[in-house]
Amino acid sequence: MKKLLILLISLIVILSLSYAQSSELKLIGIAIAENIGEDEYGLTTIDGLFSIIHFEDLPATDTLPVYSRWMGYGKHHIEISIVTPTKDKVLASTEDNFELKSNNEVIYSFGYLKDVAFEDSGVYWIQARANGKVIKEIPVFILKGEEDLNPEDFDANPIPIFSLPCIEVYENDHGLTSLSGVFEYYTTSELPFEDTFIIANGFLSGEGNFTQRFEILSPSGKLIYSSEPQEFETNIGSIVTVTDNVEKLKFEEEGDYIVKVYLNDKEVLSHVIKVVLEK
Repeated sequence: MKKLLILLISLIVILSLSYAQSSELKLIGIAIAENIGEDEYGLTTIDGLFSIIHFEDLPATDTLPVYSRWMGYGKHHIEISIVTPTKDKVLASTEDNFELKSNNEVIYSFGYLKDVAFEDSGVYWIQARANGKVIKEIPVFILKGEEDLNPEDFDANPIPIFSLPCIEVYENDHGLTSLSGVFEYYTTSELPFEDTFIIANGFLSGEGNFTQRFEILSPSGKLIYSSEPQEFETNIGSIVTVTDNVEKLKFEEEGDYIVKVYLNDKEVLSHVIKVVLEK
């Protein structure tokens, strides 16, 4: 009986480990911007977030840089596409393959939706697929001339599109929100250590006033940071980036620090900031 109990416990442990390192892939950020690249330190820059394109006349073509951020484990194939308002035709796409070698590893991908032919004004859709399955859709608003958006035609709730740890958030020369120093993890030779950074939470479209906040939990599950609730106003087609400066946060252990984002007290996004101890 004792041997059977040991075997059952061993089987449960093996199944738990298999579940922890499942091949599931989670999309934790997506956006289009004027430019996407890296700074001198190899950290990501996302310059000029937007969701509305005004054309003087249609049809017209444009190329859209697109950023996506993923979390998971294992080998994956992703595809970011832009489709027509009726979602029955792919106008352009970009693909990527990667392997995540540790559980909850975070990686970003960027590419170009090239020479997208917009025939008419309307709401086009960017679709993110992982291993052939549509994970998320976000709208791109195409307007002609003096056209404007009618709030009655759209959902009043904003779409959470990213939560990013970064160094700086600013407006570029075109007045569009930009982020620099976006990172995925820390490597350190000693613990504990402290760092100051920004958590930038992005919300797309919606109509009205909303409240957002976030928490950071240590790998052992201890709440180590809780932001003050921040109220923001958003309009159809707008992108609102709500920021919070996390001052001198102490990292005491190696592992996954979980960031949970709440919109009107409902959890809408979560991701990890890894701390890797160099051996």
